[in-house]
Amino acid sequence: MSGRYRTDVSTTVFLNDDYEGGEIVIRTAYGEEKIRGEAGDAVVYDSGSWHKVAEVTKGIRLVAVTWAQSLVKDPQQRELLYQLAKAREGVIAKLPQSDEAASISTVHINLLRMWSEV
Repeated sequence: MSGRYRTDVSTTVFLNDDYEGGEIVIRTAYGEEKIRGEAGDAVVYDSGSWHKVAEVTKGIRLVAVTWAQSLVKDPQQRELLYQLAKAREGVIAKLPQSDEAASISTVHINLLRMWSEV
């Protein structure tokens, strides 16, 4: 691994909510998502995704922004793991002790191990 730090995942923490406008706009596979959190909320998104901040029309928008390097370098693999994790959560909520929940959990953790770079 090189000495460079990848910025795979971005996080924006909303520090205040007494302003108007200023939504973070993130382009996803499902269209543009506009997010305006309350003070203390955070939004996490792929750093490589197209995003912008809408104009603040009243007040001052205060946020903290940070970046993280994922264990999984490939964004498509990260997306697959995310989708699988969401499916796993749904199955566990409905059938927590089922063989299907255990199987999905096993596949998820093994793909994470296979694709992780440390």
